[in-house]
Amino acid sequence: MTEIREIRPEDRAALVALWHQVFGDPVSYVEEFFRILPEIGSGVAAVENGVPVGAAYMITALELCEGERSRRCGYLYAVAVDPAARGHGLGGKLSQAAAELGRERGAELICTLPAEPGLYPWYEKLLGVRCALYRQRQVLESRPGPAPQPLGAAEYARRREALLRGRPHLRLSEAAMRLEEANCRASGGFLCAVGGGIAAAYVVDGVTEVRELLGAPPEAAASLGAALGTKAVQLWMPAASGEPYLAFAPADLPENTVWNLAFD
Repeated sequence: MTEIREIRPEDRAALVALWHQVFGDPVSYVEEFFRILPEIGSGVAAVENGVPVGAAYMITALELCEGERSRRCGYLYAVAVDPAARGHGLGGKLSQAAAELGRERGAELICTLPAEPGLYPWYEKLLGVRCALYRQRQVLESRPGPAPQPLGAAEYARRREALLRGRPHLRLSEAAMRLEEANCRASGGFLCAVGGGIAAAYVVDGVTEVRELLGAPPEAAASLGAALGTKAVQLWMPAASGEPYLAFAPADLPENTVWNLAFD
């Protein structure tokens, strides 16, 4: 019989192995995730004979800020089921259990970033969320420019809040921003200052992926590619239409909300 329960410290080795098996992320990043996790949220596991065969994580160190108002968000992350245990609805059960855990931990709003477009209807049926934000891709040729200056998580978070003051936006705790930094670092990237603003970037398949660019013109992204040694840069920017992005309850998301960083 499969038990779904909150994860425990003794599950860690099995959960790291499951994550690496399903997603292929570097073990160094997965280990860093579990080190930071107690500061930013928790997770649930599907356990058979004492061994986790599935897991889902709920990050609650996030706030949706709108003027003087802020609401805690629960972000469903990294739903994984061992291939041998699939076909029994564990992914849905884990997602629902993680959402409930988030609400118990104070999340007023639940959201996620589906791994592929076909999952949006599934999450809408399961959690009542649907695509609420879109983004568009711009491909640039890498060009030398002013050298980006790497920033630590705390300084990046400080500058980000200053740039977004007065706009509806996602605010990450310092610990959550450390996870973003680890995510970028694991793929050869960084959080940095560039072109009078800030950016989060890493390398995927020989292309620099710019996950966030604030306070700087799009052309500033080209220097990130040069700094990271790639020939091309893929810049994702918020848009009214395009690629589906964040799954949210649209009525709860203010117009023109700046999200960008979503642990994808």
